[in-house]
Amino acid sequence: MRKSIALLALAIVSSVYARPKGPGADDGPDQDGDNDQSASNVVSPTAPAASSPTTNATSSPSSSSSATTNSSALIGLNGGVVCTDLMCIGGLVNGSSTQFTLQSLGKAQIGWIAMGFGSQMANSPMVIMWPNTDGSITLSQRMAPAEVMPTVVSNPPQVATLQSSLSLTSGTNPKFVFTIPSASATKQNIIWAFGGTNPGSTAADATLLQHLESGPTSIDLSGTIASDSKDPTNPVFTLSQTASGSGSANQNGTTAGSNEQTFSGIPLLPYEQYIIAHAIISMFGFLVFLPIGALVARWARTYTSVWFTLHWIIQFGIAMPLIVTGFALGVTAVKMNGVLGLADTHMKWGVALFALYWAQVLLGAVIHFFKPRSLAVRLRGRTIQNYFHAILGLFIIGIAFYQVRTGFRTEWPLYTGRGKVKNGANIAWIVWLVLVPAFYFGGVILFLRRQYRQEASSRQTTSPTSSDAQQPMRPSNTY
Repeated sequence: MRKSIALLALAIVSSVYARPKGPGADDGPDQDGDNDQSASNVVSPTAPAASSPTTNATSSPSSSSSATTNSSALIGLNGGVVCTDLMCIGGLVNGSSTQFTLQSLGKAQIGWIAMGFGSQMANSPMVIMWPNTDGSITLSQRMAPAEVMPTVVSNPPQVATLQSSLSLTSGTNPKFVFTIPSASATKQNIIWAFGGTNPGSTAADATLLQHLESGPTSIDLSGTIASDSKDPTNPVFTLSQTASGSGSANQNGTTAGSNEQTFSGIPLLPYEQYIIAHAIISMFGFLVFLPIGALVARWARTYTSVWFTLHWIIQFGIAMPLIVTGFALGVTAVKMNGVLGLADTHMKWGVALFALYWAQVLLGAVIHFFKPRSLAVRLRGRTIQNYFHAILGLFIIGIAFYQVRTGFRTEWPLYTGRGKVKNGANIAWIVWLVLVPAFYFGGVILFLRRQYRQEASSRQTTSPTSSDAQQPMRPSNTY
């Protein structure tokens, strides 16, 4: 009798612990705030049917409980994870379909999130998703001919299926999941984008404001998932962190994992190589040699008559090839990236600066070689165009400082998505910004009166009818 009672009690206890959890049940010891589900719910491509990309492809996540997986069931499957500055992308291969999870690192408020299949924005099929105020998620498949807002594609090369039950729109690390037919290549070039402003509409063709950051990367889906791998269904964390509920991003927004990829291993695209060459060469032309040429004119003119020779060799002979080459590289990079026209302030000022440089070269040649004094107003014995030439030169150098800073602070992260340039560049820029004006205006304070006295003495000892070639008493080749 006692043996029968014991067997009955054991059966009752077993049935209690074996009972399936309902949608609102607690997930047990992992205490991650979500309910565990089988791996089949994660990788299944048959969950909600894809809506036409030309309509509202929206669906509501059933609950936060469906956003987690049985992590151990993923071990041995194929997939991979790549992380960028603001988001991580996880890919999980399930035969003929691949599940992609786009997850925020929690560094910025999410407005919309996207990935595309290609190495640059132009002509790459994109999947863009965003949360709506009614709790639903919109999936929009788009393409763009250049660096412009992509538009909805009625017949995309591959139809993406929103997995709303696996997506999570709340919390620190919201994620958006879709499936798409598997590609033949396991290592794929992809692009990513993270927008901070929500479109404010459930429509798939809603207007998108420009992304906070974007860029190219690649993801390798051939890796075998192990216990210490990044979780492709929760790519901000590792499998062990997902299972234990202890996952949290470090200060760089990423966590350790054997299948994680970062920018350090991603080769530069051709247009990015052109951008770097443009930046370096233009910087030397405009921000190194032009200031040096101006300092030579300011400091040496009262001591040697060869100052002008040095001045034009530096400003024209050395700086000109660099400036022309840098400008050509910039134009080429813009065209390679598919940007149409002068898309922003940096590009517009770049063209203006190039034109101003040539105007300055022409003005300097006219002042020195032709000396049209009879057509000019004089100020302290010097023609007004001499002063204008000096002021225009300082203006060009000032704009060059602005251009260099906007280049590495704004243009590089905007058009490559590789994040900001290291702070060392900013420190060097600030130091040079202090030194150049200090040396130039220091020369003005020390030598301007001396220059005026020498020029006045030269005019007094020179006959008004004498040519410039008959002026041996001139202390320097003044303008």
